[in-house]
Amino acid sequence: MKALLLACSDGRLTQVLEAFLVRRHAEAAERLLVPGGPLLLTRPGMQRRVALDCLHTLVEARAPRRILLVSHQDCAAYERALGGLGFDQREILERDLRRVRTLLENEFPEIEVSCWFVPLIEDGVGASFGEPRRVD
Repeated sequence: MKALLLACSDGRLTQVLEAFLVRRHAEAAERLLVPGGPLLLTRPGMQRRVALDCLHTLVEARAPRRILLVSHQDCAAYERALGGLGFDQREILERDLRRVRTLLENEFPEIEVSCWFVPLIEDGVGASFGEPRRVD
């Protein structure tokens, strides 16, 4: 099934996203990777219009049946947008994923939209990204 991935461009996610796409049977998915991923669609004005225009171009050209929205903890774009790390990042990321899903379901009613959150796991020695978890 054709898919479109909208995710953060953070290079640390590369292997996590590739493995995720394999598990979702979406290895050939179109990819729109930008800082913050779905964050652009939570912004008013020009950023949202540009992001929606990019999505419309990909949807018209490739006709995906599903859109996979992926956000991750320790996102520099979110840190910059919110002015630091003094917030519950997971709660905000999941809220924004739901908002973007609603926007895209209205914009593209024929396409299934799902949301995924990639946690940062610290083990005392270092940190790595865990498996993406579905956000309902």
